[in-house]
Amino acid sequence: MRRRLLAAGAAAGASTFLPSALWAATTKNDAAKDAPSAATSAMRTRAIPSTGEQLAVMGLGSSGTFSYANGQRAALRQVLEAFVAHGGEMVDTSPTYGNAETVIGELARDTGLRDALFMATKVHIRGQAEGKQQMDTSAERLGKPIDLMQIHNFVDLETQWATLKARKATGQYRYIGITHYLTRAFERLEREMRDKNMDFVQFNYSIMTPEAEERLLPLAADRGIAVIVNRAFNDGQFFRAVKGQTLPGYAKEIGIESWAQFALKYVLAEPAVNVVIPATGDPKHLIDNMGAGTGPLPDKAMRQRMRRTVAELA
Repeated sequence: MRRRLLAAGAAAGASTFLPSALWAATTKNDAAKDAPSAATSAMRTRAIPSTGEQLAVMGLGSSGTFSYANGQRAALRQVLEAFVAHGGEMVDTSPTYGNAETVIGELARDTGLRDALFMATKVHIRGQAEGKQQMDTSAERLGKPIDLMQIHNFVDLETQWATLKARKATGQYRYIGITHYLTRAFERLEREMRDKNMDFVQFNYSIMTPEAEERLLPLAADRGIAVIVNRAFNDGQFFRAVKGQTLPGYAKEIGIESWAQFALKYVLAEPAVNVVIPATGDPKHLIDNMGAGTGPLPDKAMRQRMRRTVAELA
């Protein structure tokens, strides 16, 4: 609830730079669960299975985007402010993403938005002592609490998992999980999802790489594990496929206004997906992406049609 109140305050402050039509879509509706409300501009939320806590479906990734390179501080600040103003909560980062943790932490404090964010980061190092030190450094950079700590790409998985469990038990982390970004990791991800009592799992899933629909997404639903989706645009491959193409007319039936929303709404139509985390350092792209978290989602028939459209263009 505190994150929601702070988000509302941020929305008021951000109104000076958001277009009026989009600004009308920023109010977060506490009653908006996993269905469009009467006000379809409200950000959709879904429950984290292990606690029932509602979390906005549109998150923000930071790989390759959140750095101060080339004097982008002002743009990144606008991205973070617009993200919260449009109902976003989860920011996902890692100590392996250059100086992203430092940048996010500084901007969150400078804007007064830190408590409005659901902060997720990762540990990616070998050794128990080294893992603890890396996690502590992340907390110093990002500020506390760390809502979700994840083990990145299975690195020293069992050692770091023991630390994550212990720290969750003492309240240091609210949630714990594991991540990967490659389809070839799915077999091991499935084993770990069956073996470990995790709150979240993060993996790649998109309209161009739907393999997670076969086993991982049904397993997550069965095991009560929240799903974070990365690589929803296939590292730009999706945009290369649709470049110069006109958005199909049927997309407007569910309020899709861009190819980015086309790809993101396909992912969000899978009910086992809790959050999708496209990364961007461009405020305009951020606002466009956030539109995917509002309004109706495609049904099974439309999703099949969307798949055919992209297959014909790719």
